[in-house]
Amino acid sequence: MTRSVRSGFRTSRHARARMQGRAIRACAVDLVLNFGTEERACGGRTLLRLDHDLRSELELEHPELRGRLGIYVVLASQAVITVCHDTRRLRRQLH
Repeated sequence: MTRSVRSGFRTSRHARARMQGRAIRACAVDLVLNFGTEERACGGRTLLRLDHDLRSELELEHPELRGRLGIYVVLASQAVITVCHDTRRLRRQLH
């Protein structure tokens, strides 16, 4: 079962559980979906994340999300399948 985060994208039950468990807000996921840069991930998936400059700009526009936009979203066929905090350790594993 999936629910809409924003028009055109759905979230899986797994993604919603990860968002809740990792204290990631839906509005932060929406911003990444709208403004994120696409990268290829393993298994034909798409990974979206905000670059540093854009993240800083969005944090100025949305002060309630300051420090909460360092996340990435993994998509498969127009569905959000997981959401994670974007740490240096994880970035090394993906590339």
